Amino acid sequence: MKEIILITGANGHLAQTLGNYLKDEYEVRYLSRKKNNLPSCYYWNIDEKVIEINALKGCSHIIHLAGYPILNKWTVKNKELMYNSRVNSSKLLFDKCQEQNIIPKTFITASAMGIYDLHNTEKINENSIKGSDWLAQLAVDWETASHAFKSIGCRVIQLRISLIFSKYAGFLKYNLLSMKFGIAGMIGNKHKTVNWIEINDLIKFIKKGITSNDINGPYNLACDDQLSQLEIVNTIKKILYPYCINIRVPIYITKLFLGERIKIISSNVKLDMSKLKQSGFRCECNTFSQLINHLK
Repeated sequence: MKEIILITGANGHLAQTLGNYLKDEYEVRYLSRKKNNLPSCYYWNIDEKVIEINALKGCSHIIHLAGYPILNKWTVKNKELMYNSRVNSSKLLFDKCQEQNIIPKTFITASAMGIYDLHNTEKINENSIKGSDWLAQLAVDWETASHAFKSIGCRVIQLRISLIFSKYAGFLKYNLLSMKFGIAGMIGNKHKTVNWIEINDLIKFIKKGITSNDINGPYNLACDDQLSQLEIVNTIKKILYPYCINIRVPIYITKLFLGERIKIISSNVKLDMSKLKQSGFRCECNTFSQLINHLK
């Protein structure tokens, strides 16, 4: 009989990619804010503290990927949505598990490298100083909420995810699209470091987290190839679009549009992946040129 995995954030690209990867070996269920008739998808409402209980019955692993997009405007209302969809949703999952006497083997939660002090010039490991701004505090509370699952004997893993590269979504998709039409954009310091991980490596680590009892606590998730913005652009130009023109947008102009959100894209830190490697995990896509060559 297959173990049951429950994935939140059903409409997200990461959740869908992960579910497709796991579905042959596990029974995969999803939680969604939208009601539908799909047999594997269940409804939840964080504000009303509602989860369709059948979603949790028999569940062996919960993978919590839900979160209102952090790049949306940081209005008071949106900040509340960002917080509730991450922190209060974690608390709701725990409360419903307790109510139903359901004890998953594993609770895996998304987190982010934004938990750290992004002005830190040293390599950042999982014990490095946390940030003091709103974004860092959100991530701290997000992870703290997941700790409740330890009290019922559940193994807890926090995924401190760097920039996820996928040709189908996010940063890489839109960069490739703009470069296809001849514009290679860079924001602020063209030499700032970009920490990244290819989406298939991320989902393989999540599966390792399900299957390996040695995986515990927070993990920095990025590959070894920590490139600058300029190196990323030049690699894409060399392999795919040599006719592109480099355009650098000064950080102060971008700040006019993004405001506080500029922190998300202006950091210049390097993640230490020692703990990830000590777990025995190795990224299969460990260079950016390797990733782009696969797109040819």
